Amino acid sequence: MVTTIHTKKNVFENNEIYLKEKEKLFHNLSIRMICHELKNNDIVISAQEIAEVYRKNYDINQTIDFFDQKFYQQLDQLGEKNEVFDDDALVFLTVKVVEHDFDIHSVPDIVYIANDINDLRHHECEYQTLLKRIKKIIKRLIRRQQYHDDQDLQNMLSPYGIDFEQLLVQIFQGISQIEDGRLLEGLYASLLELTQLYHVSLRYGDMLSDLASNIARYDQSDVDEYIKTLSKHYPDDRFMLYYKILNALQMAQREDLVHHYFQEISKAIPENEEQRDLLDIIKEIFC
Repeated sequence: MVTTIHTKKNVFENNEIYLKEKEKLFHNLSIRMICHELKNNDIVISAQEIAEVYRKNYDINQTIDFFDQKFYQQLDQLGEKNEVFDDDALVFLTVKVVEHDFDIHSVPDIVYIANDINDLRHHECEYQTLLKRIKKIIKRLIRRQQYHDDQDLQNMLSPYGIDFEQLLVQIFQGISQIEDGRLLEGLYASLLELTQLYHVSLRYGDMLSDLASNIARYDQSDVDEYIKTLSKHYPDDRFMLYYKILNALQMAQREDLVHHYFQEISKAIPENEEQRDLLDIIKEIFC
């Protein structure tokens, strides 16, 4: 039996077979064909109109909801026909238009961002390539804030089975092996901007200080700015930041800067036992 748009749902042996046949049918239908059949059911919609709505929000689910509300009566009537071509046609059409007209690996749509994150999690690649991919994802999350105001990054991605913070921690564990200063600087700038747009935990401060200290091994021109910025946003981690920076400068054989920043942190007053312990370690190693 060949499944067509008018095939009745009840001819299939079970729901699994029905869904497979439905998927196959819509895969083979062009955008023009779906629009034509929707028009036969009093749903007048075009690929251009879908693209225009999507471009305003870059959220495929919101775009689907917009047209679902616009045509809810006609879609209900279409669903009552009990045919394979039912009210889900709007969903299939929207996906087809978006994936045809837009680069889904660049759009700031949380659905496609999550898809790319999960793809990144389950497919191994060279470490530097991995860092470039996660940088691009971070930039898409930053761009998303131009269209949406939700600021809880963890909760935004958790429905897709993603713990983004833990993923970043795992990825950045090997950051010390990277010698590409430009890549490190780009990651630092992107991650810093991300933390200023979303509500994130203090672990992001640890990642930023790791990036800053690794950059300092190759380029010391912006060390003052790194210390100033990170000390402002993560004051409780100031002593750990100095420890990482001093260690990087020592590796770079910049004893002049080691002395300068050692003198700077030596004047600071610890506020708790952990900070006092860190200051003692700094004095023991770098004095």
